[in-house]
Amino acid sequence: MNIQEMIDEFLVCPKCKGKLEMSVINKMTAEGKPYESSILICRNCGVYYPIEDDIPVLLVDEAKTIEGID
Repeated sequence: MNIQEMIDEFLVCPKCKGKLEMSVINKMTAEGKPYESSILICRNCGVYYPIEDDIPVLLVDEAKTIEGID
């Protein structure tokens, strides 16, 4: 089972229980080098959760607003 299938079948937003969608954002390392980072977006409550080492970090305290990432 790949991560997209897992998201569709099992994962929901821990804050509102809404549907999550996977996306990729561009970030910068501390050295100023660009890289891509996967995230899970909840459009219902307007936040996203990071995916670190292929593991979704679904902690409400780790959520960030989606303003400016679309």
